[in-house]
Amino acid sequence: MSTSKHIFSGIIFQTLLLCALPFSGLVAATNLHAATGHTSHWGYSGATGPDEWDSLSKEYALCGSGKRQSPVDIWNETPSDLYPLQFQYQPIPLLVLNNGHTLQANYNTVGQEEKVTIGDKSYPVQRKPVYNSTLMLGDVPYKLLQFHFHTPSEHAHEGERYAMEVHLVHKSADGNLAVIGVLLKRGKANPTLKKVLDNVSGKINEVKFAQGVTINAADLLPADRQLFHYSGSLTTPPCSENVNWFVMKTPVEVSDAQVKQFARLIGENARPLQPMHWRSMLTSD
Repeated sequence: MSTSKHIFSGIIFQTLLLCALPFSGLVAATNLHAATGHTSHWGYSGATGPDEWDSLSKEYALCGSGKRQSPVDIWNETPSDLYPLQFQYQPIPLLVLNNGHTLQANYNTVGQEEKVTIGDKSYPVQRKPVYNSTLMLGDVPYKLLQFHFHTPSEHAHEGERYAMEVHLVHKSADGNLAVIGVLLKRGKANPTLKKVLDNVSGKINEVKFAQGVTINAADLLPADRQLFHYSGSLTTPPCSENVNWFVMKTPVEVSDAQVKQFARLIGENARPLQPMHWRSMLTSD
């Protein structure tokens, strides 16, 4: 068996380890930055900043003690026969949220109305979100839940952080996460980010439906799908270590004006770089 095949076997083993990890602390399906049943406030500076996250709640302990934390500096990569990712994204109406930590587009449609019958009367119940866009990781489907933005970029490449980064968050049926990270460099205006910025509500935690506006997460991806891969965590509390990270090698563009507009709304929202420890950083050929 070739060295690269051994490496890919290592990826499968790492994924199986992730599957065996407890899933405690994972937040609501469409909002990985939301509260997890408690009210501990966290932020990006001062007494609630990243250096203090683990002291704010026992549920945030991994933010300080974890050994598979994200983001990281990408360097010293090992070439590997990574299976190509299959993106099966569909355009959907724009649902955008300012949750106080980021701007987020929830990637779901509303299901058919359901009713519950009590006696001889029927009552409508809340419609469940439907997720129709999928990332295929090998033969395992991961549903696209949402995408959101950070400035500056959370991941670095050989010590360099970019202007922004977008995270496309996917979840498998067994509760594990696959996140696509796309680095954004200064250049032309980004059409998808423009739609988000143009339609976000001024109220924290209010989801806004942008009438007549559609988005396609595929528009956030570079044409070149070469990538880096490692096993890591959420970059926000509770810092759960059940994330398969795939960071695109090729950045896409964002305008300086868009970076500044995002920063005015949210501020800088990038966690400091975390140690790799014993982990491998793999790269597609």
